[in-house]
Amino acid sequence: MEASLFRYIWQQTRREQLWILFVILASMPFNYVMLDLPKYIVNGPIQAKGFERATDTQHYFQVKIPVPSSISEQGFLEVLHGWDLNRIWSLSVLSAAFLALVIINGLFKFYINTYKGRLGERMLQQLRYDLVDRVLRFPPSEHRRVKPAEIATMIKDEVEPLGGFIGDAFVQPVFLGGQIITALIFILTQNFMLGLIALALLAVQGVVIPRLRRKQLVLGRQRQLTSRSLAGRIGEIIDDMPNILTNDVSNYHRADIANRLTTIFGIRFALYQWKFFVKFLNNLLAQITPFLFYMVGGLLAIGGHLNIGQLVAVISAYKDLPSPVKDLIDWDQQRLDVEVKYTQVIEQFSVDPSLELLPPSDFDGPVPHLSGDIVASGLTVIDTASSRLLDNLSLAIKLSEFTAIDGNATSGGETLIEVLARLVSPDAGRVLLAGRDLRDWPTAVTGRRISFVGAEPFFAQSTITDALLYGLRHKVLRPSEGSQRHKIIKSGSNSLDFEADWVDYEAAGATGPEDINERLQATLQVVDLEAEVVGFGLNRTLAEPTSEQEQAFVEARASFRQKLEETGTVHLIEPFDPERYNVQASIGENLIFGMPINEAYELRRLGSNTEMRKILADLRLDDTLFGMGRAIASTIMELFEGLEADNPLFEQLSLMTPEQFPDYQAALKRVGSKPLRNAIPGDQAIFLDLAFNYIEPRDRLGLLDDALIGKLVLARKAFHQALGDEQDKIAFFHPDVYIVAASVKDNVLMGRVAFGIAEAEYRIGVLLHEVIEERGLRPAVFEAGLSFNIGSGGKRLTGSQRQKLAMARALLRRPDFLLVHRGLSQLDVHGQTAILDRILGLGKPEDGGQGFGVLWNLENPQLADHFDRIVHMEDGRVVSDDHHHLDDREDASERQEALKIPA
Repeated sequence: MEASLFRYIWQQTRREQLWILFVILASMPFNYVMLDLPKYIVNGPIQAKGFERATDTQHYFQVKIPVPSSISEQGFLEVLHGWDLNRIWSLSVLSAAFLALVIINGLFKFYINTYKGRLGERMLQQLRYDLVDRVLRFPPSEHRRVKPAEIATMIKDEVEPLGGFIGDAFVQPVFLGGQIITALIFILTQNFMLGLIALALLAVQGVVIPRLRRKQLVLGRQRQLTSRSLAGRIGEIIDDMPNILTNDVSNYHRADIANRLTTIFGIRFALYQWKFFVKFLNNLLAQITPFLFYMVGGLLAIGGHLNIGQLVAVISAYKDLPSPVKDLIDWDQQRLDVEVKYTQVIEQFSVDPSLELLPPSDFDGPVPHLSGDIVASGLTVIDTASSRLLDNLSLAIKLSEFTAIDGNATSGGETLIEVLARLVSPDAGRVLLAGRDLRDWPTAVTGRRISFVGAEPFFAQSTITDALLYGLRHKVLRPSEGSQRHKIIKSGSNSLDFEADWVDYEAAGATGPEDINERLQATLQVVDLEAEVVGFGLNRTLAEPTSEQEQAFVEARASFRQKLEETGTVHLIEPFDPERYNVQASIGENLIFGMPINEAYELRRLGSNTEMRKILADLRLDDTLFGMGRAIASTIMELFEGLEADNPLFEQLSLMTPEQFPDYQAALKRVGSKPLRNAIPGDQAIFLDLAFNYIEPRDRLGLLDDALIGKLVLARKAFHQALGDEQDKIAFFHPDVYIVAASVKDNVLMGRVAFGIAEAEYRIGVLLHEVIEERGLRPAVFEAGLSFNIGSGGKRLTGSQRQKLAMARALLRRPDFLLVHRGLSQLDVHGQTAILDRILGLGKPEDGGQGFGVLWNLENPQLADHFDRIVHMEDGRVVSDDHHHLDDREDASERQEALKIPA
């Protein structure tokens, strides 16, 4: 990247900078005339100079152009004759002219500030894009050097001041300098002595203040470096949370953070002290000048060497002078600061001169398929501790064969896989891919034709769909022309449109968005993840169900009831009936009897809901439920008092957590035996919410009787009637209606699974899957499951699910060669074997298809027999190469011949 900030700015914004400089120069004459005009107003109509008699007039606004006498005997050409004005009209017109000049200069400033602000923001956008682009092109070795949190902090925060400076880099000194020079020239033309005074004090400000501010720069750099280090440390703590918890070292990390924060506080406090001292001194120097103007200018006016109009004009001109001087000094301070920031950022984003950045992932035309061999010769990889991960390794592998690497954790198999995946650069030796050096292949080819699966896959926070399609998003295939974002992107140097369709459907074997889900489903079936995605879908709502789908789910509800009767498991489900209380559901669910659409009606807010509170009060149920909540809290406190928070008995407690005990204990003390009306609103809500969550078969405190149940059903009906025109705030349960706000599972069950019956959930789940399959609803449920948010890093999935998802992503784009490093290590042997057999079956070319080869660093030696060839490695070397599994056995001498690679 360009080492000089000013050169970087000039290269990127040369045309815009020249235009705004032209606008600034065009504004200077208007600024000068505005400074000069008060003199004529004061000396003329105000002091009546030239208006001694009431009938006197003065000639204004005559415009003359000097010309040679050969052209005009008078020596000028009159462009505008002007007007003769009396005293009152002179004051009015000159004042109006002054106002017009104020507006014109204000519009100039508005345009200049807006233009440079837009320019700065666009350049900040471009700079951040360039930095991220540079990270994406880092050589593999650089990824281990940088800390993600520090890089993110630099791109997000540290370059932020550069955005404000970029627009000012050339504009601000010219604009402010022009204002200062214009004012100084004007003051010098009015009185040379006052001009020298102003010039001398400005020189002192311009020299002393910047020198004093150098200490601010040093402190500012220290603050920046310590803050960046703090961000990196916090990132490490978050990444290392499992080790922190298992080793109980959280207090040590608290002390570390406290120590770093204390250091930052000391630096920031010293910075503030110095900053405000410099500000005090600058303001003092700025105020000395008006004092000298009043003193010296007053003496000159008294002595008749300066008229009042000139003195007023000089003071008026100087009034606007400190502001641009201060802004210019601030600009110089900002210049030094951002140059340091830019240099530090560039240093952090620079790579070792011996390394090269990866080329951009650009490739015109169709990406060719790979065939032939991968041949490694003399590969040596040395880590930072000088240990040889690969030691002069040579190996030739056909791109069409299935090869397994067998060895322990130090065998070098992982490193070999990473070298072939271009994640590690060898220190010696070379790799030929299809007869061409691997380094010479564009990443657009290797990144699309070779798939890699590691033991610990990482996923950005996204849905399952996004995670699967990630490997198909190489370039814009269908632009989103016409959108506002697209227009903004086109106005800059970055033409990549994020909102466009990036998915290469053809690479996945699909024709477009219409049939991509079929390919996703087939691929997930290969890795045994499709059923789990369907399970996710059962607990989600359908995004936009069609009327046919809604009807199908209602019919599935009836089929499910029929299956319950046929299998004698009707007792496992208590259906929702508008006329009956569902004892397997909570009191709150029974009162609402539906799925809340408006958040005000969610169960966690029901205790504060005004409509519900009014209904309960009318039926005198509010006191009853408040007492119930108080009784629940009191009983639980007695039963669990003195138990440790990790006691297994707490697993049976669903109404509250051990962490909430102090809150309930405090509420019980405050309330005592008070009725609802005498309790504070917070205590009312906390006990009502506790009652709303009560389920008799689950919590078994014997607090529900038939009388209370009857009143709750009446309250439900009254609540529904009270909603009136706002019925759409809740999707009410109805046996013959599809509930859009409910999950797929709830729509089919239309009830609650009974508590306390062994394997009830499992048996209901089996019947549910059968009904979904029989009714042809599996694709719709699968599509709902694809929208499941997997969380940051995929942490909402189990380790085995993450590995399956990574394998599915690698297979979806139908690679020519699949590299795997213990990609199924989280699964048991049975699961590994089943998935491996399907993957290898998928890799065999059928009906003239492409197929793909596999190089797999085994997680389990028992899987070796499934491969055509086994390479055993130890300490970075190949110790044996078993070809007896090959269907088309090759002569060993031919393979050794392939290892003779020309230099």
